[in-house]
Amino acid sequence: MIIRKIFLLFFFLLLITACSEEDFQFSENLVKVADGLNFPEGPVFAGDDLLFSNCYGMWIGRLSKDGRLDTFADLSGNDFKPNGLCWVPSGDVWVCEFNQGRILKLDTSGTILRVLDYNGERFSRPNDMTLHNGLIYFTDPKSYSKTVWDGRIYLLNPETEEIQLLTGGLAFPNGIAIGPRGKKLYVCESALNRITILPMDNPEKREVLIELPGGDPDGMEFYDEKTLLVAHFGGGKMYSIDIDTKTVTDSLELPGKRVTNCTISPDKKFLYITETVTNALYRLPLNP
Repeated sequence: MIIRKIFLLFFFLLLITACSEEDFQFSENLVKVADGLNFPEGPVFAGDDLLFSNCYGMWIGRLSKDGRLDTFADLSGNDFKPNGLCWVPSGDVWVCEFNQGRILKLDTSGTILRVLDYNGERFSRPNDMTLHNGLIYFTDPKSYSKTVWDGRIYLLNPETEEIQLLTGGLAFPNGIAIGPRGKKLYVCESALNRITILPMDNPEKREVLIELPGGDPDGMEFYDEKTLLVAHFGGGKMYSIDIDTKTVTDSLELPGKRVTNCTISPDKKFLYITETVTNALYRLPLNP
């Protein structure tokens, strides 16, 4: 009898704990921290500094911890158009360059150290990057089509600078993130308005996480083990997705319709969002 009561009490406490977990909710205190940009994209923190691409301006901006805005790298001399960015602990910054189809390696001063291709051939138009266990995963979309699925995902070793093809057959792969347990890739297939899950050990075995009609799911980042934050290009919103229930838990409307990407500050206190109608960078406090 005592054991049965203990078991029932334990079960009851687990039930209360599960029910008390609230879904992610966006705050409403959106602040514009930079404007006058030129198709901002790919925000990423490099230490305390926030870097972001100006795709058509051909420069990478930097927002310092003290709020100062300046240019981290001017790529116009080479006609390089940056998109997704990735900072590695060595201090180097890796760049998806979509105009000439290259991957760039920059040092801490923004100087170009390497310009990489794939076996002597250009990539289609490298889009977004994410870092996991010392390796960089990046998307390379080609045709924006619901029927022609020719986008790819590549794997880059930043130490050896070797690049290998991970998988293909994707419908304009865009934003990319690694799942909280490090076993699954989450990829936005923009041409199909959906987010797709690819097991790391078998990327051909895929399943759809969720469809987001009315625009293209673009850049995204995990907030916690179950919450994926997604920029919705054309829909003008940020979405929070529960990856366990595969449902939208909340949304936030932005001042412009073309929301491109997002990143979370290292202290997890703020979400930074890029948007290209207003050509601005926004900051949103994250609820504790």
